[in-house]
Amino acid sequence: MMRLPLLTVAPEVVDLFGGPDATRTLLAEMFGGYRCTVCGNPGTLDTDAPAAVVVVIHDGGTGPLAVRLAHPGCSDSGIVTVTEPPTPNGSFTIPAMAWLRPGYADPPAVVVVGPRVTARHVTAGGDMVDRLLSSLLAEGFTLLTDPLTPLAELPGGPLRVEYGPGQQIKVTDGHGGYLYDGQLPVPDGWAETIQTTGRLGVVVASGLDLFDPARDHLADLFTAIYEGMAVGAAVAVDPLSLTVQ
Repeated sequence: MMRLPLLTVAPEVVDLFGGPDATRTLLAEMFGGYRCTVCGNPGTLDTDAPAAVVVVIHDGGTGPLAVRLAHPGCSDSGIVTVTEPPTPNGSFTIPAMAWLRPGYADPPAVVVVGPRVTARHVTAGGDMVDRLLSSLLAEGFTLLTDPLTPLAELPGGPLRVEYGPGQQIKVTDGHGGYLYDGQLPVPDGWAETIQTTGRLGVVVASGLDLFDPARDHLADLFTAIYEGMAVGAAVAVDPLSLTVQ
């Protein structure tokens, strides 16, 4: 069991995050106080009662993962795999931004996702590999080599996009499952481009901090692209389903 100041972290969690140094950096960025994921009551990080780090992986271990803290009396540190997807609540904390590429890019309108959790491992050859990006590449995503890289379209039915007040956007699949539900400010022409092309790009990039308004997010995205840390895909969108609530 690894003990950081104020936190206890199970060996499998340390391995998931790429080792002790990466784990320290990640958790230091993520947490101050916390609300216990088991009992729901608030907790204060204290050296006499460190919180337990619990990683929840959805969809039977193949879906999104969430990092939670628990009172040491409520749960040990560890990785918990659950069968259900994350519950949509209208206030997802998945950081994302809208990006409008030039009109000749394929596709021009893109949602950029910058996960706060980075899970990496070292290969037998000594290379550091991002597990999330690797899994997306295996699912048909394209490695971006420059900002105009064409994005291959993933199979499956068209998505439904709904716009609400306060720059809210809701993206659902043909089965009603939520792919994104939250606030997403978009540049002029972004929504109209989706209506014209019937396609939406999704780019997942490692190393972005989209919660920091002082950052130049586009410059950070380009850096991630040129460092080989961004993958993307295109999905079909039924233009007739684009609705404003």
